[in-house]
Amino acid sequence: MDWRLETVDCGLETVDCGLETVDCGLETVDCGLRTANCGLETGDCGLETGRAGLFKSVLSTFTVMKKLPISIQTFSNIISGDMIYVDKTRFIWELTQKGKYYFLSRPRRFGKSLLLTTLKSFFQGKKDLFEGLFIYGKEKEWREHPVVHIDYSLVSYMDGKDIFLKSLMYHLNDIARQNGIALKKDVPGNALAEMVEKLYEKHGPVVVLVDEYDKPMVDALTEPEKFRENKGVLRDLYGAMKGLDNYFRFVMLTGVSRFAKVNVFSGMNNLTDISDNDDFANIVGFTQEELESYFGEWVQKVNDRTFNVPPEELMAHIKFMYNGFSFDGKSKLYNPFSVLSLFTNLNFGNFWFSSGTPTFLIDLIKEQKQLPETFENLKTADLTGHISDIKNFPLYPLLYQTGYLTIKKVEYDGFSRSYYLGYPNEEVRQSFIRYIAAAFVDKDQYDIQPEALELRYSLRQGDTEAFTRRLQSFLADIPYQLHIPAEKYYHSLVYMMLRLIGVKLDMEKPTDKGRIDAVLELPDMVYIIEFKFGKKGGRIKRVKTLSRQAIEQIKKNKYYEPYLSGGKKIILFGMGYLNKELHGRAEVLAGG
Repeated sequence: MDWRLETVDCGLETVDCGLETVDCGLETVDCGLRTANCGLETGDCGLETGRAGLFKSVLSTFTVMKKLPISIQTFSNIISGDMIYVDKTRFIWELTQKGKYYFLSRPRRFGKSLLLTTLKSFFQGKKDLFEGLFIYGKEKEWREHPVVHIDYSLVSYMDGKDIFLKSLMYHLNDIARQNGIALKKDVPGNALAEMVEKLYEKHGPVVVLVDEYDKPMVDALTEPEKFRENKGVLRDLYGAMKGLDNYFRFVMLTGVSRFAKVNVFSGMNNLTDISDNDDFANIVGFTQEELESYFGEWVQKVNDRTFNVPPEELMAHIKFMYNGFSFDGKSKLYNPFSVLSLFTNLNFGNFWFSSGTPTFLIDLIKEQKQLPETFENLKTADLTGHISDIKNFPLYPLLYQTGYLTIKKVEYDGFSRSYYLGYPNEEVRQSFIRYIAAAFVDKDQYDIQPEALELRYSLRQGDTEAFTRRLQSFLADIPYQLHIPAEKYYHSLVYMMLRLIGVKLDMEKPTDKGRIDAVLELPDMVYIIEFKFGKKGGRIKRVKTLSRQAIEQIKKNKYYEPYLSGGKKIILFGMGYLNKELHGRAEVLAGG
């Protein structure tokens, strides 16, 4: 049988499958060719037996993968552009059935804008866009509502209060024109109230969606006067919505921060905050199941084009790099921007971190003399944070809300709840630590990585003297005002560099005789590391005494015992630090 596909709408005039005599055992074979982009419904021309496997392989060559919605935030554009849309409409259905006023905080680039544009299309009654999605069979009326969609990416708010007010008014007037009305008021709060009332009179209950409600405040965190001015403008705008309850069908505001909500929503105390609601933990972001279900072909393409490793190995590394964001301590999510960038570039990179520089947070960490090690297993009872004074920022809630920390575990004690926070994944951990290390030694972050690679080379060679020299050089570059005379501080600085060299590292590892400061594992050797810090003017006068004491402590407590059966060389490495001088002493364990 000669299988030829003639005039198929995918730019192929004649495709010879190369099969002249294939016995499929079928009298009639329906190739089931649809016209859109060679969209083969079955891919194997209806052949269900293994005897047609070659034919299936040939046809699969011409399967057109759905496009990636990279940086596309408008639901209607994704659907009409035949791009991949991860169905989140189950959550939209629940929101629209259970209440009227909602607030959601999530890190940047996490899908908040797409969520709002999906809500917009739903409330505009665009039923055809939702065909095949969860909500399509649930909603019966598909009633069209007027939608006020405020988007601060279209507003200028960093050039002074007057320009902010004028730009915001222009945006509101533009929304009004799109809805077929004209505004008379020239103050944003009054204009918004006027618009809602007129839209209600003309079309019925109104939907208000606010994207990045806090952006004018968050972007002004380092400028106190501008922060206060922008906060005042937002408070007046949102305060105008108070008393309009009868006019609203649905209201939702999204943003990064939750502290700003406390500052600007004094008049809107009816917002339901779903940021920590377990039922909506996965409302944005991709679960592991969603990644594999919607992007399986793209994962395979990355493997075929770049890595050529067992599929489970590639998936494990994707998970290691990008999975781990959690807003309930149970579900683990991927940041959409990172995985879509992976599929676009067909290689790994620190995509999400590089798309926004956390300069303000780094400055805050330096000011509060916090170090990355403390963020590995941080316990807190507060994820919201409250700013009464712009000079007194709640660091841990800010790091959580911005996505640099995430919930690792939730612990209940009676009716109270505590959260254990940590880095969500390797992309964030590596990038954040490198950025902090660079800031602390006043270097560019990209200058830090070569130093870390040199440290790794020294350890792989077993050259602890070279390692100590290079680490001493790093410590010597720290500005004087950042120094804290405490063992924990220098222990943490060493931790930063050890983290950056990219090998397996356990810090403060517990044993039955105490805690090992650090265990560093390479393919053929294990370093058991202990730090000792001497105080200026203290009893110990020589840094070499400290490194010797560190070795003695490792031996006395037998920190090496758990690694004796591993078949790797065991190196005991004691490090002493006194008066800005670092000394390392190493011993290879006999029989290690």
